[in-house]
Amino acid sequence: MQAGPFVPSNAFSSLIIGGLIKINGVQAPLTLSKTISKPGKPLLTRVEDNATLGGLPPVRPPSKLPPPGNLCLQVSLEPERLGYGRVGSVYPRRIDDSNQYALPSLVIKVASRRRSDDLAREAWFYEEMEDIQGVAIARCYGFFTAEIEQNSEVLGWAESDADYDEEEVDVRGEDSPSEDDDDLAEPWNPYASTDYSPEDLVIEATSGWEILFKRNEEYEKREKLRQERRDKRDQIIRSTRAELASTSLSVLVLERLGDVIPIGVPLEALKPDVHEIYSDMGRFGIKHMDIRWRNILAAPATDQSIVCPYHGHKHQWRVVDFDLSRKSNFSHSRIESSADRWLQTILDGLEEGYVVEPWD
Repeated sequence: MQAGPFVPSNAFSSLIIGGLIKINGVQAPLTLSKTISKPGKPLLTRVEDNATLGGLPPVRPPSKLPPPGNLCLQVSLEPERLGYGRVGSVYPRRIDDSNQYALPSLVIKVASRRRSDDLAREAWFYEEMEDIQGVAIARCYGFFTAEIEQNSEVLGWAESDADYDEEEVDVRGEDSPSEDDDDLAEPWNPYASTDYSPEDLVIEATSGWEILFKRNEEYEKREKLRQERRDKRDQIIRSTRAELASTSLSVLVLERLGDVIPIGVPLEALKPDVHEIYSDMGRFGIKHMDIRWRNILAAPATDQSIVCPYHGHKHQWRVVDFDLSRKSNFSHSRIESSADRWLQTILDGLEEGYVVEPWD
């Protein structure tokens, strides 16, 4: 790592990685190109008291970055991963790697074989929260992709393939929300309720929506055709996604952070800071949707942090993993209070010596 000020996060248009792939059993450097991220799926509320003024998610603030650069970043990876999850594995940059530019310590998040779309969404959330990179979240230096040969052996893919075989894959890349789903703006379905007969004409008004349902032969015929088209589409996606993904590799270049929150010790001193970093994210309309102990890491040990523009001091903690996150029209106070409740449960558990997970 070189001392700051660091190069802008959009300074690199290409990336050369050593230690990531083998071709016919031989290590080979891989060149990747900067790629456009994929917008995250919105999360909207139909409850006016919970929504922002105007009912729309906050607009992304204008970027403060200079025009995109055309530099090439060269890195070599250590073979032992720092962590892994649903989307991919995280590998550190080699300590003895030469550093051409002023950069913090870096890690490379490598998407699993079938998770490039998820990593592209995560990259988009880093871009949305540009103003709090190095403040409440890690600095992100871009999303990069490359086409690779079919016989390439990619670091970490064998393990992620084994995990994939055991999980149910959503071919549309749409993840069910885990927070406040009672507030989501979803079409009202009278047939889900026993209060209505499917044979009846049902009219419902919800926040100005008038939804008319009439079950008859014509309606059933249309629905059958729609379902057949959906089934055919999903079959095509399933049959082609693995083939396409098997020749494509994507990575995210991130600032390396510290350890997780300690377990079994008093945490009163750090609790306010953890709550504040989630408050910072809420100002951008971002709901993390994956608040977990392993997704809150210490800020870098060296003095690289930026003073928070909202709290007037440097935060000691950072949030990571945004592949499940949503850009929402929930008010800042609503996002903040929702995160605070769950954070309190997690932090109280850690003080008592155990980890609380969302599925517990």
